[in-house]
Parts: sequence; C-alpha cells; structure tokens
Amino acid sequence: MSTKDLKTKLANNIGYVSINRPPNNHFDAELIGQIADFLEEMDQSKDCRTIILSSEGKHFCAGADFTRSSYKEESDPYERLYQEAVRLFKTKKPVIATIQGAAVGGGLGVALSADFRIACDESRFSANFSKLAFHQGFGTTVTLPRVVGDQKAKWMLLTSARVKGKEALEIGLADFLVPQKDLLIKAEELANQINEAGPLGVQAIRETIKGDSVERIEKIVKWELAEQNRLRETADFKEGIKASLERRNPNFTGD
Repeated sequence: MSTKDLKTKLANNIGYVSINRPPNNHFDAELIGQIADFLEEMDQSKDCRTIILSSEGKHFCAGADFTRSSYKEESDPYERLYQEAVRLFKTKKPVIATIQGAAVGGGLGVALSADFRIACDESRFSANFSKLAFHQGFGTTVTLPRVVGDQKAKWMLLTSARVKGKEALEIGLADFLVPQKDLLIKAEELANQINEAGPLGVQAIRETIKGDSVERIEKIVKWELAEQNRLRETADFKEGIKASLERRNPNFTGD
C-alpha cells in the first residue's frame, strides 16, 4: 500500500513503513492515517511479526504541517489528526523507530508511538511546545513520562530542551545508539530477535505492559486539543510562531 508520501513493504516477517516527505517529513492527518492503515493491515498478517518505522531524508519528523491543502479543507484538522494518532497506539505488533536528525514537536509524538527508538549522534529530540507558548499534543502527555519518567518529561516539556542522541540514550528516550548508517541494520537485528519469540506470546506480553495507556492516551488527546485551541488564540502563541520563523528568541508577555 505504498503511496507518494509513504513507502511500505513486508519481508522476512518485518513490515517496513517509511515517511517519504523529505527533508523534514512533516505530517498531516492524512499521512498519520496512512501509517495507521498499514499497521492495522500488518496486524491481520501472520507473515508480519514486527514493524520498522523510518523516514527518508535528513530528519525523522519535524512535526505537523498545517499549511497543506488537505488541512485547509478541515473544520478542525487537529481533532482529525489526534483521532488518527490514537489508532497508532491501538495496533498489536511491536514497532521499532529509527531516528535520524530531528524528532521535534509532533515528530517526537510519532517517535514515542513506537515501542523502541534507535538513535544516532545526529539525532535530536525536542518537545518544543513551551518555546511556542503552546501545549503538547499527540498523547505526549502520557507517552513521554512513561518512557523517561515524570521529572525528565517535565524538564523536556517546560524548557523545550533539545536532547541529542547520547543523552537520549542516557535518559531512556532512545534504546540504542549506533552510527547513522547502521540505524536500519540495528532495527532489523532487534526485529529478528523479537521474531524468534512466539508471536502470540509477544503480542500478549506487549498488551499487558501497555496496560491502560491506550485508554489514557485516547482521553488525554481531547484535553491536549482543548488546551491547544485555547492557547492558539493568545498573543504569546502568535509571538512564539513569529519568533520561530524569524529564528530569534521570543518575547513573551503572558498575554
């Protein structure tokens, strides 16, 4: 089911899905829906036991692109986006993400939808919402603390800190650190290790570990969306976006 913006294949019990909007791989609801469609298709295939999520170009994913024409046709594109995002968390097969370059904002949310993240020295992770006077989305309120703990998540979210590959490994945001050229090799190695185990047992263990996280994500995205809609109307948000485009520090006033 490859499309212009998504490359997919199934080989040796591994489903491959790669975002193909280089160099920054911005997403919209349509693209997230296409990824979810593939993951759900792989859930129905006994020939697939694990998924490798990657992207083409310089960066893994630099977040959402709401300038795309498909979004302009939506009355509330953010709401549709989060409906599609929740589908990623409901799928059954383990997902391994390879992170080259930036996983920023919503791109971090996409990376956190995977069970494992393989990084390199060039990787950088950032929940950059506070520097835009904004609120996190994509279920990051649940997924980031679950991966790095409450304190590290609070630090990343409140400061919009940029976390590079080595530090990501140290705080548990990345599971492995390899040279960039070896990202796919390491992902396939991990996938094959998982594939040697009983697939029904793997899926059962994964569901038990997930616990009620999917239900929490499904609930929290509604709160995240409400906060984003509220903050989008503020002067600080407009200043945050303007400063980002002008590549300067914002001058927030609390308005």
